[in-house]
Amino acid sequence: MRGWRLERRIDQPLASRILVPVLAIVAGLLFGAVVLAIGGHSVTEAYEAMWESSFGTGPGLEQTLIRATPLLLTGLAVGVALRMNIWNIGAEGQMAMGAIGATFVAFHLSGLSALPLLVLMFLGGAIAAGIWALVAAIPRALIGLNEIITTLFLNYIALLFLSALINGPWKDPSVVGFAYSKPLPAQSELPFIGDTKVTIGVFIALAAAAVIWWLLDRTRAGFSLQIAGGNVRAAQYLKIGIARRILFVLLISGALAGIAGVIQLGTASGRLQDGLTANYGYIGILVAFLARTRIPLTVVVALLYAALLTGGTALQSTGIPSSIAQIVQAAIIIFVLAGQVLGSYRLVRPLRGSAQPPPSEPAVAGGAR
Repeated sequence: MRGWRLERRIDQPLASRILVPVLAIVAGLLFGAVVLAIGGHSVTEAYEAMWESSFGTGPGLEQTLIRATPLLLTGLAVGVALRMNIWNIGAEGQMAMGAIGATFVAFHLSGLSALPLLVLMFLGGAIAAGIWALVAAIPRALIGLNEIITTLFLNYIALLFLSALINGPWKDPSVVGFAYSKPLPAQSELPFIGDTKVTIGVFIALAAAAVIWWLLDRTRAGFSLQIAGGNVRAAQYLKIGIARRILFVLLISGALAGIAGVIQLGTASGRLQDGLTANYGYIGILVAFLARTRIPLTVVVALLYAALLTGGTALQSTGIPSSIAQIVQAAIIIFVLAGQVLGSYRLVRPLRGSAQPPPSEPAVAGGAR
């Protein structure tokens, strides 16, 4: 194996892009099967339960779509920022601020009919979350303060702010033992699609994905974001304002996460409560990474990850401990991530008869004499 080396692929073939993730998923399922067998559980029954609860039945598919909706939006939120090499780790807190903004609108404009109230709730949630993202964007743009740290810390502040509201001025006095806000007006509920439990939030998320795809991949503004994030010197030469684009990209990113919070608010229980964000903001980071910030692929990854979450819940209902269910989920994700890395490289063998370059001599301090 002497002389063999890994070489990064300039352009991964289409067959490889399709085959590698499929093999990675299969490998993850096989590893999960080994874990289940070691634990004394039926592999067939476990995977049948996962399939039935995610795609195999109507109610299972509904639950998958419900979970995929916020995952898609938070994945888009993280992916938009990553196009400019900005790490928005704050989608969880921005979701919370989006739900808070929508709740504020619902409480103060409760006399409106359903359509204008919902429109203003989404607008209020997007604005609140966008402004919250700007709290991290401004120091990043002006003095280069690391946005990973600020967005992460802002998550805790937003979640504590939500908790303070539902335990303080917005608390429902009729509820004892639990922290809930007062119920939102009935007209603030998101309409369901037909006779299902899926709300129109899934259409809003898909529409957002289409708009972001057009913005990033089909406009000069989207192209300029990639230039600004990939080559600062080129951006400066082309007179592309980097600071202004940092503010823009994090504003859009925060607004997308805020919309996810509004949908979650209208889907979960119709009132503000702890745990509303359900870690979707953090999982969105993984969704964006798995999708490599490609918008169409983000839709697919969000759906598959939602199915994995729904299937993991079903495993626990069959008597399998939650720890094993989480191991199975983690195994699949790790193999998919490993498959992505391996698919980006190829093993190159040395040419026959090619002489290997001699090892370089150690440099002499002060240069050769």
